[in-house]
Amino acid sequence: MRLSVWAGFTALFFSVTATAGLQELAAVMPPCALECFGPALSASGCALTNQTCICTNPVLTATLEKCVVGSCTIRESLTTKNVTSQACHAPIRDRTGAVSIPALVGGILAFIAFILRIIARTPWFGGKFGWDDYTMGLTIMLSIALTALSPVLADYGLGRDMWTLPFHNITMILYFYFWDELIYLSILPMTKISICCFYLRVFPQRGFRTITYIVIALNVGYLISFVLISVFQCTPLHGAWEHWDGSGNFRCNNINAQGWCAAILNMLLDIIVMLLPLRELYRLNLSMRKKLYVMCMFSLGIFVTLVSILRLESMIHFASTQNLTWDYTAIGYWSTIECHVGIICACLPAIRALMRRVSPGVFGDTAVGTAPSKRSGSRSVTMGSRLETLEGKVSVRVKGGHSDFVPLNNLDNSSQVHLTNHSA
Repeated sequence: MRLSVWAGFTALFFSVTATAGLQELAAVMPPCALECFGPALSASGCALTNQTCICTNPVLTATLEKCVVGSCTIRESLTTKNVTSQACHAPIRDRTGAVSIPALVGGILAFIAFILRIIARTPWFGGKFGWDDYTMGLTIMLSIALTALSPVLADYGLGRDMWTLPFHNITMILYFYFWDELIYLSILPMTKISICCFYLRVFPQRGFRTITYIVIALNVGYLISFVLISVFQCTPLHGAWEHWDGSGNFRCNNINAQGWCAAILNMLLDIIVMLLPLRELYRLNLSMRKKLYVMCMFSLGIFVTLVSILRLESMIHFASTQNLTWDYTAIGYWSTIECHVGIICACLPAIRALMRRVSPGVFGDTAVGTAPSKRSGSRSVTMGSRLETLEGKVSVRVKGGHSDFVPLNNLDNSSQVHLTNHSA
């Protein structure tokens, strides 16, 4: 790990020399940094009394940086950076709030969405629990753990410059980040598995269900593979949070390549899950306006994909960071936001079903009833005066295929709605 060292160290050299002598300076600064001062000052042309030149001269900065990086350990470089930053009165950066606040707000919203989902599934509201709810229950428990870790990371200093923190804090940040990563890699596929289980409650067509089971298997494979890869990213295991200072004999994977691979495959699975039901929805015997409405409701996962794209941008500095406690901030809060947005989107159909029952005049779908067709060889469907699209007891006609009708599940109570064929 290379670390940029500010030339302000020399300002401290001057002030300490003038007041207490070189012995006190040697007690403050690492010996390797002291040895770099002379050549750097000579190359810069700055006078020893000119603190402004010493703190801002690019030649001195570059010379001192090259010398310290080549001569000092990472811990010594961090100590040098901390002292020089204070000597030149560098601003203290702090965005720990960006780590904890979005996580807490998102976690609360996701938990509220889950509670509303559970209420919608209770018998008092005509509901019935299914595997999608059980899977989401496990996901929300993981989400609570993810949310709880964010304030802990912020307290240890995630969101501050690395050289301003005690060395123990850096190790602890990476330790909790390790567990945070495992939870994150579990929540993403679990959310998609819950959505796929929801599809299985709605669409009975055999081919669609086969594809849905394959997508579930892909997400299970993603979960197992990347969790194991992350657990064993370093050998021995504790190298994941102790290798930062380069002092241990650890062998670690290419963490950057691992992160990009996981992110890209996750986005691909997001798109597959989002597109999966659109063909079945398009074939429903509904007006184009209602088709678009229902398809948009099932495509809310696009927001998760957008958050994933924003997270990818934050991964650009993930591998070559020289200031991990600062540069890991963005990828940390975008990862948390991605998980919470995914949970909320997965709960929205059930929430809308609940709102439709509480306030049918606002959230209900109404349509004028139609009489069954009497033409020979045709099959038709009687629609009630209240059309509760995909969330109530409605029969729909499918365009094309060897059968004109398909039963749908009631999304409010998960009970099967049987269609009646009318033949001449």
